[in-house]
Order: sequence, then C-alpha cells, then structure tokens
Amino acid sequence: EVLSLAKTLDTEKLLEGDNNAAAERIILHLASGSRSILSPMCATLGGIVGQEVLKSCSGKFTPINGFFYFDADECLPESPLSSSDVSPTGTSRYDSNIAVFGKETQQKLLDLNYFLIGAGAIGCEMLKNWALMGVACGEKGKIHITDMDRIEKSNLSRQFLFRNSDINEFKSATAARAAKAMNPSMNIVPYQEKVGADTEEIFGDDFYDKLSGVCTALDNVEARLYVDQRCLFYRLPMLESGTLGTKGNTQVVIPNVTENYGATRDPPEKSIPVCTLKNFPNQIQHTLQWARDYFEGEFKQSA
Repeated sequence: EVLSLAKTLDTEKLLEGDNNAAAERIILHLASGSRSILSPMCATLGGIVGQEVLKSCSGKFTPINGFFYFDADECLPESPLSSSDVSPTGTSRYDSNIAVFGKETQQKLLDLNYFLIGAGAIGCEMLKNWALMGVACGEKGKIHITDMDRIEKSNLSRQFLFRNSDINEFKSATAARAAKAMNPSMNIVPYQEKVGADTEEIFGDDFYDKLSGVCTALDNVEARLYVDQRCLFYRLPMLESGTLGTKGNTQVVIPNVTENYGATRDPPEKSIPVCTLKNFPNQIQHTLQWARDYFEGEFKQSA
C-alpha cells in the first residue's frame, strides 16, 4: 500500500528505470519498520542535535547549514523479510528491532559473546546501546568488559553511566551494574585487567575462542594495535572507534574481508587523553604534559 502510494506521488519517475528495485526496497523497509525506535539511531541523531545546540550556544563552531542526510541502509536486510519474521510479539522489549531486522537476527544479537575493552565515554555508549538492543541478553550470550581505570569526577560529564556516588570505583564494574539495571537479562562479566602480552593467561586461547567479536574503546594506539593482531590471529571481527576533542573515527575490521586497523597509520596526535596522563603515563611526553598541566592549574588558571 505504501509502495503504491509512493508510485502515485512519483511525478519525476524516480521509481522507474535502473534504480527501481533499490528504491522499492527502501520504501518497503520504511513501511515495515516505520514505527520502530532503534537505540543506536536515537543516539546518533540525539548526538548530532546536541552538537548543533552547543554550536549555537557557544558560537565556537559553524552549524550545519542546510539539510542533513543520514542513513544506515547497509544494516538492512538485502530484501524485505516475511511478515511472520517481522511481526511484533506485543510482549517483547525488542519488538522494534524485530520489525526492522527480523526475529532471526534478534536471536543472533541475544546470543552474541563480545569483548568490550574500555569503559570510558565510548564504552558507556556501547553498553547502553547493547543493553537496549538485547546484545548478550540470551541464554548463550555474554559480554566481557575490562578497564583498569577508576572513576574520577571529571569523567561524569561524558561517561553517563556513572554518578557522583561512583567516584573512585572501577569503571568496568560500575558500567556493568548500570547496564544490568537497564536490562536485567544482560549477561556481563567485568574485569580490571590490562589487555596485553602480560595478561594472555587471562585473555588467551580459551577466552578468544568463545567470542563472537571484539569492540575497542581504547585511548592509545599501542593497545589498539595489540588487539588488532589478536583479532587477526583468532579471525574475529573488531569494532574500532576513538575520539579526541571534537574529532572521532570508527572502523569495522573483518579478517580477510576488510583492511585491518594496523594496515595504515595516522599521523601522531599532538593531544594526549586526560585519563592516560592521570592514570597510566607510559612515555616521557606524558610526564612532561602532566607537569605542565599541573603547573598551569596551580599557578596560571587560578590567578
């Protein structure tokens, strides 16, 4: 019915010709999942709107001038699913996911076993989305999350799973509790271990063999390169992302299909993440920057 209506409104004949099948596919998917509320899409659009509001309030950056278009067409099934596969149950909290991706895909999400490395700003966002989507909330699913850091007051502005009462607690354990509060069905195990050569007795063959994939939320290149090599060795997909100030990047790495993280190198950044400076300085530049920040905080900014 929606497709027929679209064709009657298509005065420019966009639904005809070579793009006919692709256009019809999008319209049918839109009709099928138009009432759905998907957490990742809400987070993406909410983040964009929040950023534009901050631009307007601060006057520091140029707002988006004109229409903004965003889609995630690559996430949709190749062809529309059967009505029985996308029909809502009426009792499941995952009905929105089912309406878009189908019951079979939702079951795969429930049974995923993922390793989340880092529980900072990106880690909190990933856990929130996973809890609302039902990732690792089935009988076979499990999330492993590790982070050596403790929560500081400065973290509260962007790491939204934490509260004032959580200061000095481990990030991984606190984030796991917050995710469980969102979705009690989530199976999650927190660690406070570094991921590296010295912890391979914990994160070794038996550990990686049980995983469906790895998601990194790290703040240094060395750790990313190590995890990248582990994922290549165990043939696991890796979801890589990072932020620095107003800049951000994402990369999906699938062994033998896409380029791996370590295949190309970005130029070294001039900025250093605050958590690295405060908790795990590992280069001489880190200690120099820490001393400079301390000096400015004590003598310059307070003056």
